[in-house]
Amino acid sequence: MRRLLVVAVVSSVFLASPAFADSATDGVGRVSFGGGLRWTPNGFFNVKATEAGRPTTSSEEFVTAPLGFQGMASFGYGAFEWLELAVDVFGGFESFQLEGWLPFSSVSYGGLIGVRLTRYDFPFAGLVPYLGIQTGPMLVTVTSPSLPGAERIMQAWSVNGGAAWKFTERLGLYVDIRYLYGRAYVSEIAGRNVGGVWFSAGLTIFFPPTPRRDLDVPGFGGGSRF
Repeated sequence: MRRLLVVAVVSSVFLASPAFADSATDGVGRVSFGGGLRWTPNGFFNVKATEAGRPTTSSEEFVTAPLGFQGMASFGYGAFEWLELAVDVFGGFESFQLEGWLPFSSVSYGGLIGVRLTRYDFPFAGLVPYLGIQTGPMLVTVTSPSLPGAERIMQAWSVNGGAAWKFTERLGLYVDIRYLYGRAYVSEIAGRNVGGVWFSAGLTIFFPPTPRRDLDVPGFGGGSRF
């Protein structure tokens, strides 16, 4: 954990330093759409399930945690030279099975708001790296025909990092990896992690700031900037 903190601090200093940046962030907007996989470790839940006489299936034990699918849309606006306001909406799905019960489905979706530390064209033209932290509401449902369904609305927290590569002035490709925290309770067993590590990739559309134009107002001699 300490190493991750040091990496985050060092990265923040480099991203915020004008000496390493070619383009400021303020005034630039972007929208990203994509999807990928989610990996949700559940070691504690698996131990409790075994103690309750409902061990996980052999396939889930082999990979430690099941892989699921997820999709995400992200909206960002550069409010300052190196800081971007971010709003994300997301949804994810996975399934798992406990011995003697029919398969479970776990669905998570919600919205996040926060900030991203980012620079455009860093360290070379076209690359846009970022680090972010967000929070917001998440609705989770964990259901199985063998048990009453569990539904919960909770406060989710997310830390993420990634980068976009601009191949035109307005279009780019991005990759993002984040850790999303959230838990739900499975009846007769224990709490289960419903967040985990989410990896996504997709398309980003950029909206450069509108350049200012000179306005020649008669009687004022010379152009006014707006």
